[in-house]
Amino acid sequence: MRKPILIICIIILLFCLWLLLHRTEPVISNSTEAQMPLTNKQAASQQSTLPKKIIEPQTTNVSSPAKKSHRPTLIEVNQQLLTDWQRPIEFYGKVVDENTNPVANANITFYWMETPFGENGSRSLCVKSDAEGLFSLTGAAGPTLSVSIGKNGYYTSHSTSDSFRYDGGNPFQARQLEPVVFHLRKKSQGVELVTSENGMQLKVDARIPKDSTPVKIDFFQKRPSSSGQLEISQIKPPFQTATNWSFSLSIPDGGLVENQDEFQFAAPESGYQPTVEYNFTKGGTNWTTQVSKQFYIVFGQPRKYGWLRIESNLSQETIFLTYAINPDGTQNLEPK
Repeated sequence: MRKPILIICIIILLFCLWLLLHRTEPVISNSTEAQMPLTNKQAASQQSTLPKKIIEPQTTNVSSPAKKSHRPTLIEVNQQLLTDWQRPIEFYGKVVDENTNPVANANITFYWMETPFGENGSRSLCVKSDAEGLFSLTGAAGPTLSVSIGKNGYYTSHSTSDSFRYDGGNPFQARQLEPVVFHLRKKSQGVELVTSENGMQLKVDARIPKDSTPVKIDFFQKRPSSSGQLEISQIKPPFQTATNWSFSLSIPDGGLVENQDEFQFAAPESGYQPTVEYNFTKGGTNWTTQVSKQFYIVFGQPRKYGWLRIESNLSQETIFLTYAINPDGTQNLEPK
C-alpha cells in the first residue's frame, strides 16, 4: 500500500516542479511612478528630454500689413478750417482831425470774412463815431479786419494802418482804453493848381542821360525845355555791375526842401536849397536801387510855390515827376 502512495506523491511533486519552471513572470518596474498614468505636464516634461530636430522658422518677404491712418473727411477738414479761421474780433478806434480834436459822426465801415467758403463768408458793418470820436466792433469772428474811415468835408489820412490781423503768431490786441487813432484833415478853401497831369498821364516822364548831362524841365509845358525851371542830372552805371549811383536836382532861382507830409497843402516860406544831391553806395546804410523823394519847391519872380515828387530807378534813364504849383504866388497848395 505504501508503495503506490509514494509513487503518487512523487508524480505530484514532479508536476508542481514542472509548473514552477514553465510559469511566465510579469515584468515589474522598480519605480512606482511607472504604475501610474502620466499627466499632460509630465508627458510634456518627458518628451522635452528626448532629442529633437531643431526646425528654424521660415522667413518670407510678406510684410505685415501697416496700420492704416485715419484720413479726415471733407466735412472734418472744413470744420477744422472753420475753427482755425474764426478768431474772435474785438476792435476799438477813435477819429481825430489835424489838430487832434475828436471828429463826431465820421463814417466807419468794417470788413471781415467770417468763413473761408466763398462770398457767403463776407461781412461788413457801418457805424458812426460818437461825440468823443470813439467807435468799436465786438462779437465778430475772422482772421483779419479792415477799417475804412471818412466824412464829408474831410480828407482821409492813410498814416494809420487800416488792416488788422487776428490770427498768426502776433495777433492784434484790442484795448478799449487805448483805441487805434485815425486821422482826418478838414478841407479848407482850395485853389486852382497847375499839375503834372496831361490827359490820362498823371506824371511827367523825363529821359535823363546817365552820364551826368543835365536836362531842364518846364513845369508849365510839362516836358524838357531849355527854359525849364528844374534841372536834373544823374550818374547810373550798368545795373549788373553798379556799386554806386546818384542824381541831383537844382532850381537856380529858387530851391527845394525835402518833406514827408502826407498832405502837402502849405508850402513853407523859407528853408529852401538851390541844389539837392543824393548818392547811393552799395553796402551803405542808404543803398537802394529805387528811390522816391518829395519836396516843397519855390521858383521865379514873383515867387511861385509848389510841391514835387520824384521817382528814380537805377536801371532806367527815365525819371518820373509828379507836382502841383500855385500860379497865384501864395503858399496855399490845397486843391480846389
